[in-house]
Amino acid sequence: MTWERVACHKEFGEMGFQNFKAFNHTMVANQGWSIMSKPESLVARVFKSRYFPRSSFLGAKLGYNPSFPWRSI
Repeated sequence: MTWERVACHKEFGEMGFQNFKAFNHTMVANQGWSIMSKPESLVARVFKSRYFPRSSFLGAKLGYNPSFPWRSI
């Protein structure tokens, strides 16, 4: 899709994204919330075992050689 179509308001039948940076931050924060609220999910267990095995999600450090998704979250 072109930027003009994506950024057009919803009232005109398009997607309505105005600020992709803010939208991306929202989606990444949603992933973090999902990891905290559903610790039994596969993604949460994989991230916990790899990036914060002895701490909580909020206390986790970036670590050595982090993946792109973990750096984003």
